[in-house]
Amino acid sequence: MIHQEERTIETRGHGTYELTRELQRVVARSGIAKGLATIFVHHTSASLIINENADPEVRRDLDAFLDRLVPDGDRLFEHVAEA
Repeated sequence: MIHQEERTIETRGHGTYELTRELQRVVARSGIAKGLATIFVHHTSASLIINENADPEVRRDLDAFLDRLVPDGDRLFEHVAEA
């Protein structure tokens, strides 16, 4: 059995976004009990990060690290569609 569904996630600019509940709803609607879920993020500069999510500070730490790694306005980067 195959289930395919397209979702649009509204965002507020750069940063990380919690998608767990939305993805759980998609899986539940599929009616599939065992299988593989493939998630494709259709965006030029988006990524999918999977972590244990037991502590909300993990996501804040990750956001802080990425902000330091690639600061807004860094002239090294040309892609600014989210700015």
